[in-house]
Amino acid sequence: MKLSPKQRSAGFTVTAFTAALLATTAAFAADNPSTIGDVANDNGRSSDGWFVVKTPSILRLEMSEAIPADIGVALEHYDRILELPAVDPVVRAEAMRRAAYLRVQRSDAGNGKPDDVKRAIKIYEQLLAETPNDPGNDRALYQLARAYQLDGNNDASIRSLQQLGERFPQSALVGDGLFRAAEQLFMRGHYDEAESAYAKVIAQGKETRYFETAEYKYGWALYQQAKYDQSLAAFLGILDRSFAAGSSNDLQAALAGVPKNREASAKETLHAASLSVVGLGGADNLNRYFERAGEPRYAPVLYRDTGEYLLKKQRYTDAASLYTTYRKRHPQSELSPEFQTLAIDAYKAGGFSDQVLLAKEEYAREFAPDSPYWASRKPSAEMLATTRGHYDDIARHYQALAQRTPETEAASRQKSFLTAADWYQRTLKLFPTDERTPQINVLYADALLDGGNPQQAAAEYTKAAYEYPNNTRAPEAAFAAVQVYQRMARDAGSAQRDAALKQSVDASLQLADKMPGHAQRNAVLTQSAEDLLTIGDDQKAIDIAGRVLADDARPSNEQRRRSLSVMADARFSLKQFDQAEVAYGSLLNAMPANDAQRGAVTDRLAASVYKQAEAARTAGDLKLAASTFLRVGQVAPASSIRVNADYDAAVAFADLKDWPATESTLEAFRSRYPQHALIADVDKRLAYAYEQDSKWSPAADAYSRIARRDSESPALRRDSAWLAANLYDKSRQPALTNQSYEFYLSSFPQPLDRAMQARRRLADLARDDLHDRANYQRWLQEIVTADAAAGSARTQDTQKMAAQASLEIGRDQALQARRVALSLPVEKSLPERMAATETAIATLTRAARFGDPDITTAATYELGSVYREFGQAIMKSSRPSNLNGDALEQYNILLEEQAFPFEEKAIKAYEANLARLQQGLWNDWIRQSAKALVELAPAKYGKQDQRDTVYDSLL
Repeated sequence: MKLSPKQRSAGFTVTAFTAALLATTAAFAADNPSTIGDVANDNGRSSDGWFVVKTPSILRLEMSEAIPADIGVALEHYDRILELPAVDPVVRAEAMRRAAYLRVQRSDAGNGKPDDVKRAIKIYEQLLAETPNDPGNDRALYQLARAYQLDGNNDASIRSLQQLGERFPQSALVGDGLFRAAEQLFMRGHYDEAESAYAKVIAQGKETRYFETAEYKYGWALYQQAKYDQSLAAFLGILDRSFAAGSSNDLQAALAGVPKNREASAKETLHAASLSVVGLGGADNLNRYFERAGEPRYAPVLYRDTGEYLLKKQRYTDAASLYTTYRKRHPQSELSPEFQTLAIDAYKAGGFSDQVLLAKEEYAREFAPDSPYWASRKPSAEMLATTRGHYDDIARHYQALAQRTPETEAASRQKSFLTAADWYQRTLKLFPTDERTPQINVLYADALLDGGNPQQAAAEYTKAAYEYPNNTRAPEAAFAAVQVYQRMARDAGSAQRDAALKQSVDASLQLADKMPGHAQRNAVLTQSAEDLLTIGDDQKAIDIAGRVLADDARPSNEQRRRSLSVMADARFSLKQFDQAEVAYGSLLNAMPANDAQRGAVTDRLAASVYKQAEAARTAGDLKLAASTFLRVGQVAPASSIRVNADYDAAVAFADLKDWPATESTLEAFRSRYPQHALIADVDKRLAYAYEQDSKWSPAADAYSRIARRDSESPALRRDSAWLAANLYDKSRQPALTNQSYEFYLSSFPQPLDRAMQARRRLADLARDDLHDRANYQRWLQEIVTADAAAGSARTQDTQKMAAQASLEIGRDQALQARRVALSLPVEKSLPERMAATETAIATLTRAARFGDPDITTAATYELGSVYREFGQAIMKSSRPSNLNGDALEQYNILLEEQAFPFEEKAIKAYEANLARLQQGLWNDWIRQSAKALVELAPAKYGKQDQRDTVYDSLL
């Protein structure tokens, strides 16, 4: 080799170049080859899986002394070679390969420079451009693809590997390159291109290093494109070679011929095939596939593995469908029962109870002991047990389904019960010697009963009770038969009910007689006694109840109570009321304190006593009747009939005129039943009894309650209110009297005469008893007002009361006027006295105008007295303290002049009264007037005593 001056000046020699190559080789060789040729011949792989593709020596170099391996130094020398302007093409190409390769290696080792990969790519691209036809470019393309991948340019890496396959089909690197291209395409999701690349690897033949892997990945590329038919074919092709020859029913048998180190791979391929089966879209599509391509010898293994995958993915119905498909494809296979069981288990795992049931029904039909499946084979004990179990499950399911169905859906409910009965019947037919047959017979009867066939159900219960020797369920079946007959009796129409109840009684007596130790003996006898009571056979009911109550029968507390109840009710029905009372008493003693039926029994006890009281009353013995009625409350204080008994007792006492007993009984009734409907009548009876017993105040209380009760008629309320007021008045209770009259007036202002009497009495009470002047004046004024407003309803009596009221008002006003003293200063007291006097005069004048002789003369006298007293008050008024002598005399004369007119008016009033002598009137007021005239005008009327005698003789 000749070197240019520049090369020589740079110190670059062949020896140096050789040293660089040796350094590079030492840097990347895993087995430390000693020569370039050794490096070129090593066709191993680097740690990242890429082949370590090295270049053979193309120069014969004179070896110099060994120098330390330094990739950096080597690259520096290679780069200098590439910078030389004129270098032998072969040397340049080798230097380019080495420069690029070392950079890739250094970068891949993790200690390269940032631009190592890109420079390597550039060098490889330049190399390929400068030496396009170099037979060693297969290695360059391979390493370029590696560099592209390190640089993250996967597309370029793939293209480089594809060029390798296209340009160098015979290269030892083709299989690896195409496989690596396929892998990258697969990883990037380009499954169609990956499929093609894997196919090319496979086309290289089985001797190709990656043949099996490529074949496996080829199947996955097809799978990823949803080409499930093709992917399944690919995977099955692998399994055909892998699994043992001959048919295989389970995985272990199929793996028998597979080396241990290949078992995992075979299992993965089987799983991939299962995924392809799933991808086909169901068992039907798998069937069609097998019809086209044929079924593999290890089909059961594939079905199982696919089913297990579906179960893991919780696709329970798909798994079950797959298992069922196998059974249907191979109905006579020895594995058919097993696969049907797998289908059942799949549905169970998914919680699909309806599908579990259907699958079990299918199993029961296909593999029943009398099915065609067993025509040429004999079922094992295990198979029979499984089938028997399914029959039980199916029948019980329909029975439970019916029980859960709402009663409103009667048709569906009945259908389910009868379906259960049908399966029970099949069980009895197919497994007659099974030890559970008696139990199934009972369940069969249950289903018939609930399915609406009680007659047949009763027959089956009877069969179960008496036709199986040593049947431990015989007592249960016997009792069930009785219950069915009782149910038939309950459901029978009214016309057939008595006959049905007798049938129930007969069945119960049969159980009691044939199974005396039966746990339900007392129960059915108790029910029979009640049924006999229902149909009216009272005496027989008493007899059977007596069997339950016998000392040796040992009934439960409940049975004892029910039997006592029958006894008591039957006695009552037979009108044996005294014995019924005893029986009901015993029944109550046997009942817990919190028993809900105590109230009803107590009422029946009370009714027994009440009936005895009624009998005494009918017999005319009122005293016994009354005491017996009261005894109802003693023996049954909380009974509902006590209220009637207490009332009837009071009526009986009233009929006996025993008023104290009547009163106490009625008062107790009022206290005990304050809201009862009879309270109104009780108050009337009380009022009457108290009046008869001269007890005015309690009688008034009763009338007062009647008056205030809205439910009574208005007339009764009004009369009761009046009576209450009168009776309170009679009992000398002014406050209650006043209250009662006020209530009367506020509630019943009509009729007028009674209302006027009430006002009059109220006025008197206010004046005489309550000392209430304001109310006294108020009621007097109301008398006057009511009379004035009465119009045509006024009567002489009302007018007289109004006149009297006016008179009393005037008198009271006159009294008030007298109390106004004429004191100094007179100018202040005189107008006040004058106003009060004028008010009294006006009222008395109105009273006088009513025209009643007595009242008119009284009012006239009072008028005279008012005038006279006013004049006297003037004369008696206080004199100014500063007056004396003539002034005082003049003041007195002035007072006389002021008083004189009033004295004259008084005389005229008295004379008006005296003038009534001409009308033939003479009374105390005229006499008082005459007396006053004698005092006021003695000269004129001085002989009063003689006139009085004369006047008295005229009257």
